Amino acid sequence: MLTALREEDPAFDKVVSTQRIERGQLIASPEAMASRMYVLMSGKANLLCTNNEGRRLVIASLEPGAIFGEGALSGAIDPNVFAEAAEDCIVWVIPKSEARNMTMQYPILGWGMLQTYGMRLMQVENSLEDVAYKKLPERLAALLIELDRDGSGVIKGVSHQALADRLGTYRETVSAILRDFKRQGLVELGYRRIRIVDAETLRDVGGLWEW
Repeated sequence: MLTALREEDPAFDKVVSTQRIERGQLIASPEAMASRMYVLMSGKANLLCTNNEGRRLVIASLEPGAIFGEGALSGAIDPNVFAEAAEDCIVWVIPKSEARNMTMQYPILGWGMLQTYGMRLMQVENSLEDVAYKKLPERLAALLIELDRDGSGVIKGVSHQALADRLGTYRETVSAILRDFKRQGLVELGYRRIRIVDAETLRDVGGLWEW
């Protein structure tokens, strides 16, 4: 429906610009998040924050249709939050000067932002629950199962640093746990490639049981 808006409404198309971002590249800095609204049209993106030590933490994983950069509406800015491409993606960009009027004129934008808020809140709640009740090996095992979305058992293009960012820990810690998983015969490791060998045991480690 969003794509149709650009095709059918010249006024909408005139305001929106398109950016193509490669995996691992910055989509929006904290300053940009406060001055532009972003619509993720394809690919996947992460919202990340950093602490004083420079440790990165993924606070939300965004799918196509997600709308972020709410600072363009509120004027608020979080100096530690930025957006990065988790894979090659295309985003629409709406400048701050037009964001409020566009949201009012096209309710689908406001609805999309509300849906994105809800998804982000759910992810934060799940992450807090995992941190409170699960140790790192359990959380990493659950994350590997989650990343194997197609059930092929092969996770491609995900670095140890990216896994560490999702878990809020250090790359060296993730690498050590993965090597331990390998010794147990749960996974095989390659460059930006992890093959799940024993998914059933990995699910047990991650506390993922089917009822």
